[in-house]
Amino acid sequence: MKERRDYMFTLVGQWRESGLTRKEFCLQHGITLSKFGYWIARWKADQSVGDTDFIPMVPSGSGTVLSVVYPNGVRLEVPSADLGLLSRLIALA
Repeated sequence: MKERRDYMFTLVGQWRESGLTRKEFCLQHGITLSKFGYWIARWKADQSVGDTDFIPMVPSGSGTVLSVVYPNGVRLEVPSADLGLLSRLIALA
């Protein structure tokens, strides 16, 4: 599976440098437009992972969890006793 991913990410890079439309590139490489769109989305998601500042979360053991749900559907769940962590997570969003 990783080999397929690497191959498709290589094609995405080639397409980005080619100046061709997605349709033209797909026709030249025998790829369906929908499948290539999927791999472009995967490539973009993979690129954005490195742009995020992650804060490690350690369970407090109390079992109580505080949830914050953003309008876009993202849900943050943190131990309710760790309000400092919650504050830092909200500041990142």
